[in-house]
Amino acid sequence: MEKMFKKTKSLLLAFVAVLTIGLCSMTAKAGNSFTTAEQVAMGQTITMDFQTDNVEHYYKFTTDGALGYYSINFGKISGNTKYIKIFEGPDESYSKVVDDYRGSNGNETYVKALKANHTYYIKCTSYNGGGQSRFTITKINDDYANTLPQGTRLTLGSTITGSIEVSDKGECDTFMFTTTGNHSFYEIDLSCTGNNTVNAYIYEGPDESYNNSHMSASSGNTGTVIKRLEKNKTYYVRIGGYWDDATHYKFVVKEIRDDIGDDFPEATKLKNKKTKTGKIQIEDDVDFFSFKTDKKKTAYQLYFKNKSRSGMYITVYSNNDIASAINQVKNYYISGATAKTFWLKLKKNRTYYVKVRGNDNCSYNIRFKDSRTAIKTAYPSSFKIRGYRGWSYNYTYLSWNHKGAYTGYEIHRSTSPKSGFKKIKRVKDTSYYYDKSVKRGVTYYYKMRYYIKDNGKYYYGKWTKTKKVKIK
Repeated sequence: MEKMFKKTKSLLLAFVAVLTIGLCSMTAKAGNSFTTAEQVAMGQTITMDFQTDNVEHYYKFTTDGALGYYSINFGKISGNTKYIKIFEGPDESYSKVVDDYRGSNGNETYVKALKANHTYYIKCTSYNGGGQSRFTITKINDDYANTLPQGTRLTLGSTITGSIEVSDKGECDTFMFTTTGNHSFYEIDLSCTGNNTVNAYIYEGPDESYNNSHMSASSGNTGTVIKRLEKNKTYYVRIGGYWDDATHYKFVVKEIRDDIGDDFPEATKLKNKKTKTGKIQIEDDVDFFSFKTDKKKTAYQLYFKNKSRSGMYITVYSNNDIASAINQVKNYYISGATAKTFWLKLKKNRTYYVKVRGNDNCSYNIRFKDSRTAIKTAYPSSFKIRGYRGWSYNYTYLSWNHKGAYTGYEIHRSTSPKSGFKKIKRVKDTSYYYDKSVKRGVTYYYKMRYYIKDNGKYYYGKWTKTKKVKIK
């Protein structure tokens, strides 16, 4: 029984082998004219036997409807020179896609961009004797479209991976993306993951006549461009090998939302006493703010805190266009990790603009206050007092931390710690005062506060702690 099974198995294998040989033989058959050409499947290797000179074998193949290139591999196995010609139609009057030969044993590969859903015809010939040759036609799938209007739509923030499949054929991949309605910058990153440099062109319209930006990345590197792009606009991208070489890449477009408007019409309004937080997203970014002065006040305080390491600049404009820079109130520089307060004397009932600029990723706080609000809860810091006995007169020396121009200091004195204080002096733009109207042996009490005179009216801050002194 076992012997019978083995014999049956052997016969079955032999039958399969014969059948396989028969099938291979069938695939090697060819027509003897264009009209009888044998159909060839993609990826099928055809081996041809030539018994005598000038024998012609005819085949045909049909492309599919998808984008792609085709690799045509033709080789001579034995005998003398073998020829291959591929036509766009069923006779030699049609254009030739390939017209070549192999004189020595080996293979030659031709990469061609062929029409979709089209039948091509192959004519193979042996010259001066028999022998064998073979060919294989393989589809090289194209991952993305090659023309701008047919570009694949990108999702902002999503990375796509692509390939330039063939060299020297002008092969490229095309995409499109649409910006949002936000006031934004866009970071465009191109990474080369292949062996050859890749480049990209970003067009402002669906053909190459539009303005474009160019970027490239060599093998293992990433190129980045950050640009301000128009709102709600579709941009087009063409990616290819730098020297028309096959390569691989990654590509992504990211939105960088701008927090503050970049021009006078888009200026963010500052409200009295309210702090705004901002950020310079990239080096070319600027932030614009606006505020309106009161109908009765002319003195205002502008506070700016630079929370980054590099310096920042602010400019205050009295008009709402960049051409009026000559009418700006003043430029200010704020070094890194520093907060400054500036007093401004402005016109009543008028809108002013503040421009902020700096390096990328500079963050800050900004605030404006009218005169009354600015000093209402403030008082001079580091208030100190000492008494001196001189040759001709006695005096007390008062000092404090000066906060800048415009704000004044009002000094009061008494000989009682709780009552009887009278104003002895108002001073501005200084950090000290000499009181020469004092006597030896008398204890004096001093206190001081900020004041500001705005539109004929005085506004005051809080009192300092009372200090006492006695000249012996």
